[in-house]
Amino acid sequence: MQTPDAEARSRAGTFAVRTTRPPACRVVVTPRSPAVTAGFRPPSRPSDARWIPPGALATVRGFDIVGGMVYIGGFMTAAPGGGWSADFPAPCLINPSLEIASGSARPSSQMVYWPSYTDIAPEHRLTYLTWLSTGKRDPSFSPGFAFLYFYGLERRLLIDNPPAREEALLVAEVERLRTLYGENGSFNEYSTALLDIVALRRLSSGPSGLDAWRPELDGLGEGMSLPLKLKLALHAAAGAPLNFEHAVAGMLSLLPYQGGLRSTASMSQTRQEFLELVRRRFAKRFREGFRLRDRKDSRLAIGYRAAARHLEVDIRFEGPQRLPDPTTLTWTKMAELCSKAAEDLRPYARIIGKERARARCVEAALILPADLADIGAGAPFRLWLGALPSPVAEVPLSALGRWCFGEGQAASGLNPARRMSAILARFGFGMEPDPTHGGEKPGAAVLVFFAAGASGVVAAPGAAFHLAALAATVLAAEPGPEGEAMVSRLAARLRLGAAETVRLAARHRLMRGRSLPAARLKMIGAKLTGEERGTVVSIATAAAACGEVSHAALAALERLHDAFGVGRRGLYAALHKGAAAAALRPTEPVAVEQRAAKSNTFRIPPSPAPATHGGGPGIDMARVATILRETREVAGILAPIYQEEVAVPPPVNDGRREGGKGIFSGLNPDHARLLASLCRQETWRRADFEAQARAFGLMPDGAVETINEWAFEALDGELIENGDPLSINVALVPGAPEEAA
Repeated sequence: MQTPDAEARSRAGTFAVRTTRPPACRVVVTPRSPAVTAGFRPPSRPSDARWIPPGALATVRGFDIVGGMVYIGGFMTAAPGGGWSADFPAPCLINPSLEIASGSARPSSQMVYWPSYTDIAPEHRLTYLTWLSTGKRDPSFSPGFAFLYFYGLERRLLIDNPPAREEALLVAEVERLRTLYGENGSFNEYSTALLDIVALRRLSSGPSGLDAWRPELDGLGEGMSLPLKLKLALHAAAGAPLNFEHAVAGMLSLLPYQGGLRSTASMSQTRQEFLELVRRRFAKRFREGFRLRDRKDSRLAIGYRAAARHLEVDIRFEGPQRLPDPTTLTWTKMAELCSKAAEDLRPYARIIGKERARARCVEAALILPADLADIGAGAPFRLWLGALPSPVAEVPLSALGRWCFGEGQAASGLNPARRMSAILARFGFGMEPDPTHGGEKPGAAVLVFFAAGASGVVAAPGAAFHLAALAATVLAAEPGPEGEAMVSRLAARLRLGAAETVRLAARHRLMRGRSLPAARLKMIGAKLTGEERGTVVSIATAAAACGEVSHAALAALERLHDAFGVGRRGLYAALHKGAAAAALRPTEPVAVEQRAAKSNTFRIPPSPAPATHGGGPGIDMARVATILRETREVAGILAPIYQEEVAVPPPVNDGRREGGKGIFSGLNPDHARLLASLCRQETWRRADFEAQARAFGLMPDGAVETINEWAFEALDGELIENGDPLSINVALVPGAPEEAA
């Protein structure tokens, strides 16, 4: 049973180990001593070389070698342990007496595979000294010159055993060279091996060095380092569970043929989130750590092959007689955990792409797996929304865009507006204008409001809202308080919910003072049935007729009647009736009853009950409800009130891709034909693209997502960059422009 402290450590991700601690060990690095047989001998010449320490200055044939870290002298053996090559000069040794060429250096000149300063041509010595004197930082010089310099660093680290401070400087110099020449396969291999053996020697020299060592998870490369191999082998031999850092480092260092995972975008581009997700799931699944089981037929071999020719090094291991090689053991459970985490992060990695700044946006945070719901921008965004003024707050579009999509991402356009609407809905808020619900494309600012219902969900506005929105848009020509009162009466008459009422007020506020052209109204009216047109006219007139009607509101109502083909006579009658009902009643003498006999009093009869419809003309709400039930796709019918009409081109007949054949294999025919049409040019206006999509019977946003999903699998990249305009990565599809033409 765990103690409270042990249980707390377990919850935090630090796991108690119930078995024996891994045994102690030590690694010793020495020059290889050849066997005492015929033909092996020590050097016949004494060494006169001197080491130039880090930071020192040395001058050779007029070249100032800044920073030191080179050997200079007449002779230094290439084989410190002696042997048949004992009389060969060390390849790293700079002999000042040797000739150098005149003229200019030739950085691209090539040398033999194992170059030696003694044997290279004078022209190469000139180039090498030029590279050293210019700071050893110009990668345009061929890797052979970097190897000549590296031979000296290798010898100093392994043979001379420098003090700890100098060792750290030499290790840093090797790492700096790797940033310049790491793309070269040989240099990467030899420099990695050198850093591994130096680190292993340093860690095993102290009493608790290897025991306290933790791998750098962000710096894991291909292949398992020696320190990590030894750490894992000691745990496996002792039966001691591995904590998260060592287990995941081992798993991610395995090559695919050893049972490791192939690198994916989830594991590279979203490294931080991947490691955090694996950490949390590891804590739940392996409460006492991951147990890597030993196999008696597995044996770890620790050796080193020097980069410099004739330099041979012995690695002596002082510890258990046998340790397993962790790359040959079973990692199945860790592989399953890491693979599932990478798969769950795949949608998130797709949004982030190569722009890490997008990890701080809300759109990305909402796609994170549930295990990571507490990280990212979601919680700060919720606090920001809660601090906005109510019931409606005006917010710059750029500010909302930064929250939703990250710095530098486009926030204007129909598609970003729809995405922002979906993001706000996840937090219980709505916005206007909102193209998702029939609104126009946002301008410089949007109105944000709380829109969740009793269930906490933001429901799509119903048909009644869309009819009310059309009426409110017509009445938006009345900009003053009376216009707001009209909107309130509309909401009450159509029995809109609280969220729909706030949205209606926000839409009216945005349209306030603007008059709809008659042509636009005619276009809307042509798509409505006669009963629907009559309903819109009735509710707009009723909302305006409850008070004094301004000239602007009257002109708007007249345009509405004309555009919908409804005579104005009913309008004027309703307005007169509304004005009469709203007039003060005590314009005539108050009627009283005759005084009763023998009474000095008169009884005043009660005033007539007020009209239930607010004094304006009445509306048959039962009939309105019937029309609303019969209305289909009201939002789609009314959406053109906010958007320009787009000419829809005829569908492209691309018979070569029927059934998903050709370069678009895997896409269904409709999406393939749409993509063939899009590949004709690299950019598309959003409105033109939507027209193309609808011409093929496809939803625009769904088509983008389907095509990009296919492209990620078939072409290993995103084909359509959503926005306004859309960008088509035509170069990603071989032969697409020709085949699509």
